[in-house]
Amino acid sequence: GAGLNASKACLEGTRQETLNDLIEWINNPQGPAVRFLLGGAGTGKSSIAHSIGRYFKGLRRLGAFFCFDRSFQGDRHPETVFSTIAHNLASWNPDFRRALAEVLLDQRDLADSKDIAAQWKGLIVEPLKRFPPLGPVLIV
Repeated sequence: GAGLNASKACLEGTRQETLNDLIEWINNPQGPAVRFLLGGAGTGKSSIAHSIGRYFKGLRRLGAFFCFDRSFQGDRHPETVFSTIAHNLASWNPDFRRALAEVLLDQRDLADSKDIAAQWKGLIVEPLKRFPPLGPVLIV
């Protein structure tokens, strides 16, 4: 998958209503924890995601960023999602990095596993359970 790329963000002044709506949702602790951007190819989903990622990275609130990029067809594998997110979270937070290292000592083949549910549990959920809550973590 592709990482955050500020050059792929929305053009300045465009999509403001959508971006403001997403920023408001992200900042609302009572809102739903997950939100999907839906739309056909070329409708701006990636640009919106990169804009949100850039904004929250500037606030040091972006834990991870992942997107499937059509220009990297060979990297569009579902089994790379959670290993990439785990890597991003480990780079962002030293507590998560230590907890992830502990999990991987016990389950060395987890990052290369094709079992997406096992990856979710082992690479994301288990490390997060091993240290005090961070508060909201934004993953785009």
